[in-house]
Amino acid sequence: MSEDNKPEKAQSNAEQTARDAPMSLIQEIRENITLHRQPLKIQDLSEDVIINGIISEQTASILLKGFSKLSSRWLFMSIKPSDLRAQSPLLFGTCILAGLHITPSLHGSSTHQALYRHVHGLLSQAQSASAVSLDTIQAMLVFSMWDLRPTRDHDHGNSWLLSGTAAMQVMITTSFESLLQITNAQEQTRARDILRTWNLICLCQLQFSVGCGRPPVIASQYFDQCAKVLEFPCYNSRDELVLCGVDLYRTLWGLISSNIVQRDVPVWSEIEQLRKSQEHIYNLDSSEPLRFAYSCAYLILAHRTLQHIHESRPDNLGSCKATTEGNNLALFIEFSIYHARQILVLFLSMSDLTTCIHPAYENLLCSFAMVTLAEFVVHVPNIDEIIRLMEQCISHIQQGGKAEPVSKWSMNVIKQHVNGKNEMASLISESTEDTEPFIPALADSMTKSWVESEWNMDSEFPSLEDMFFGNVV
Repeated sequence: MSEDNKPEKAQSNAEQTARDAPMSLIQEIRENITLHRQPLKIQDLSEDVIINGIISEQTASILLKGFSKLSSRWLFMSIKPSDLRAQSPLLFGTCILAGLHITPSLHGSSTHQALYRHVHGLLSQAQSASAVSLDTIQAMLVFSMWDLRPTRDHDHGNSWLLSGTAAMQVMITTSFESLLQITNAQEQTRARDILRTWNLICLCQLQFSVGCGRPPVIASQYFDQCAKVLEFPCYNSRDELVLCGVDLYRTLWGLISSNIVQRDVPVWSEIEQLRKSQEHIYNLDSSEPLRFAYSCAYLILAHRTLQHIHESRPDNLGSCKATTEGNNLALFIEFSIYHARQILVLFLSMSDLTTCIHPAYENLLCSFAMVTLAEFVVHVPNIDEIIRLMEQCISHIQQGGKAEPVSKWSMNVIKQHVNGKNEMASLISESTEDTEPFIPALADSMTKSWVESEWNMDSEFPSLEDMFFGNVV
């Protein structure tokens, strides 16, 4: 080689090295997380919530059992929570913090506040690492699924943000192609845990994306990786339930992010085709969470159509009574009421699976169902049954220390409607025997046609997005 070509070759080698360096770093990170568990290290004793004096060993044991109960619907940790203490003080403390919800008397207490500050601090430190561990990602998942803060207000935006951050960490640190190539039994269990954690992160991110209207941070090809969990020989029906939930919310997000609004029939072919392909899962006795998600999807879609019809004819809605659109409006209202009731029934049915402590998203959608029933209260059949269901749902939410304020407000709206209706009936019965008895203005809205009654009260009834960001009564 001539001397003249040496500088060019040196420059070429330098450029190749520069290109290879980032890929080598990414590959090294992926191998650290995906293929090899880091050897156990002696942890800083200040990280341990028990040694640090925040909580006693006996109380920690009780709360860990509580976490096992409320998280038993999902499988994303092969290690027992009680064995986490030596391996990951962060995940150990996070499980205790989540398990605290089974004891309402501790919610918001000084113990809760101290525990939250400590564990949240550990999580913040762990997220700043160049490559986070699976234990850290699982802690982020728990924070995303349950509202662990000691306050009684709600900030669902944190769940969208944190689940998105967890997803980004997994996408950076995990080689999905390598997971199914592992033959070692112990590492195969770890690979399955990674996929189970990933699937739950995807589900959580999609749910809260639907709630706030913000797009998921996960690209389509990464959602496709969720199906890999079924290629493990030891997968079970709970893996299938989570996967079906991911498919359902992916479909729902595609529908609500589209410019097309379905206004003719309250049945979406995309949802029904998906359900038909997964009918064997929907029919399982343990598939209440999936049927709950199915009704949530339809309630959100029906509300979207109703809002679109309302906004497209804000000044002339009453004139559509005899039109096709007016008939469709009645169908969508009836459809919304049906699925809102189904959500309450399934919410109570699922309570046995989670010791009455539901994930934050399920509490949110249960409250959204109550708002829907209050919004269309004049069309709700069997109001006494609905009030009973709402009271039971609110009671179950409160067992976890929190209840959406809007759920209680919605129940009061319905009770006021019933009281007003009873007062009207009483006034009519006490009237004279005139052929046209006096009917007070209080009853006027109850004698209007369905297209006029209470439809223009939309400013009083928060949307799902309003509830998501806490802009509620």
